Parts: sequence; structure tokens; C-alpha cells
Amino acid sequence: MNNKLLLVLAGMLLGGGVLAGGSHEGGHGHESGHAEGHGHAAMHAHAEGGHDDDHGRSAVGRPGDPARVDRVIAVDLLDAMRLDFKTPFTARPGETVKFVVTNRGSIRHEFSIGSAAEQAAHREMMRRMPGMVHADGNTVTVEPGQTRELVWTFDGQDEIVFSCNIPGHAEAGMSRTERLVR
Repeated sequence: MNNKLLLVLAGMLLGGGVLAGGSHEGGHGHESGHAEGHGHAAMHAHAEGGHDDDHGRSAVGRPGDPARVDRVIAVDLLDAMRLDFKTPFTARPGETVKFVVTNRGSIRHEFSIGSAAEQAAHREMMRRMPGMVHADGNTVTVEPGQTRELVWTFDGQDEIVFSCNIPGHAEAGMSRTERLVR
């Protein structure tokens, strides 16, 4: 069974919001930095037979334009199951932030942006497909010693959840909630 079919089936099984990830060109695993905006919401649209014109859209924003970044935030992913923001998170609605995410550990981690409900759905999907690798509009998988970038424009809900949804990681503390500044 090919990756696209697996992802469509997973999206249909999970049945809500932001569920499965991938691009239109062969699924997860492409290493494109900001990830070209083919995110979980886009996959859900395909599962329903449509095409989402706003790829990667989330309840908390959308993939941003790398040419229009308002601020840069460095984030370290740690094997102690922590997301270590090197500067305090501050963002206003409409601001575009480039996250420079470095895995300082010795195991694979993920950096994902979404609402609490979107993160819960993503965690469930990851439990079903634990080896999945992301390079989507709202999620990147970061191998040990590697750095990836994710560009995001915040809008929508004020409460944003940043999480590593590899099975057991968020539950062990690798998740944090922040709020937009109004």
C-alpha cells in the first residue's frame, strides 16, 4: 500500500480537523525547511475528496512566507523531554515567526504547532504510525544533531500548543502552551 493511500485512510479513520500529514509529492520525509505548506489540514481535505486551497491552515494560523518573517525564535529539542525556547515566546495575531529548531538530543524529536485539539489528534495518529517523519506546514521531524526551520503566521485562537508528538514525548513533558499577545 503506498504512502498516500495510508495517509488518506489514516485521515478518514481519525475523522476531525488536523489529522494526518504529508505532501502531494510522496508523503513525509522531504527535507524542505519551511515545508512548502502541505500540512495536516490539506491531507484532511484530500481524505474528503477535495483540495484545500489554504494548505496547512490550523486553528492557530498557517504556514508563513519565509520572505516576510517578523522575528526568529530558536528552539532546542532535548532528550529530557523539553522544548527549550531560547527567547520568550511573543507573537501577535498576523505576525510571522521563523522557528529554528535544533535537536540537541540523541533520539528523533518533532516540533509541531497547533491547537490543543489538533495536537491531541496528531498524537493519536502518531501512536498508529510511530515511524512517520514530518516536513509539513505546521510540523517538522528533527533527527539528532540536525536543525530544521518552520515559518508560521499566527492568527485564529489565542492559545497555541507546541509539542513533540512522537509517542510518549508530549506525555513526558515535551509540550508547552503559549498565548498570543493582544
